[in-house]
Amino acid sequence: MQALSSSSKATNLGLKKSTLKTVAPLMVALSMTLIPALQAFALETSPAITTTANAGDLFFDSDKSHEAERKEVETLLSDIEAQWNAHNLEKVMGCYAEEYINNDGLDKKAVSELTQEFWKTYPDAKSSSRTKQIRIEGNFATVESRDTAVGTTANNPIHDNSLSGELSSVSEGQLYLKKTGTEWKIIGDRIDYEKVRVAYGVAKSLNVSFTAPEQVKSGKQYSARIDVDLPNGFLAVGSITNQPLEYPQHTPNELWRAMEPPSSLERLIAANTNNKNELLMATIGITDIASRKLVGIELLTRRMNVVPEVDPTKIQAATALFGAPKEIKLKSEKKEQKD
Repeated sequence: MQALSSSSKATNLGLKKSTLKTVAPLMVALSMTLIPALQAFALETSPAITTTANAGDLFFDSDKSHEAERKEVETLLSDIEAQWNAHNLEKVMGCYAEEYINNDGLDKKAVSELTQEFWKTYPDAKSSSRTKQIRIEGNFATVESRDTAVGTTANNPIHDNSLSGELSSVSEGQLYLKKTGTEWKIIGDRIDYEKVRVAYGVAKSLNVSFTAPEQVKSGKQYSARIDVDLPNGFLAVGSITNQPLEYPQHTPNELWRAMEPPSSLERLIAANTNNKNELLMATIGITDIASRKLVGIELLTRRMNVVPEVDPTKIQAATALFGAPKEIKLKSEKKEQKD
């Protein structure tokens, strides 16, 4: 459904990080970038809301009036997942409308390119999607889902053929579809949550956490932290970077720091002021003290949703055009009466 891309490079300590393009299938197991199916990051999701008072023309999973449309959408979702797992780009992209756009501003062309890059990096990538709810309204449908992806890659940051990488990703969000004639097409999607993990060498067996808020206001500071449960005999260095989610992706500057016992690293970060969602990236290098050899690498990414800053001048302009809200007018009138 949608693809996000992230690439970063590390040159310190002999680490040369290859561009990492991960696309974790969001909502229908299509592609999404840097989002692994996490054995390490499994997340318990809250159940979809299926009841409400005074329903009116709202829609529920139990509403049978749209059963035929739901079955059509379910068929499309199953087909997309099958074609994505078969790495059939033409059939996958055939499910997208030409006007497709996602909540990060990526269009159909960007998704197609990212999906190709992802499959090239992870030739055995497979995805799975669990639908939580399907809502139908006329010729439009919204699908809420949780999606996971796994895969392996021979590419690694230090070009060591003995180190293969294992990808796992998880994402949650909504897929938007529109029916034209007899066909449903994807017109957009929104990703609310996503995490990715790619581990090499001994890092595959380590317990690592990457914590940060899921949402922050534009321009505000927040902290991101990585913790590693490191066995005796090993040292770890790490870096944490952030960049706006956009395509093509830029290469962030990384500053490597030693992760002193208890092997943690925390960084204070300012969210961008361009009202773009962000990709947080953590990289950990693990060295065997005795051999002084790099024996493991872990790459972690997670989404940061950035809430746009409200422009006061636009509020003033809207107030001048449409008038102040009723409660503000009442307060103003009371004040005038007292005066």
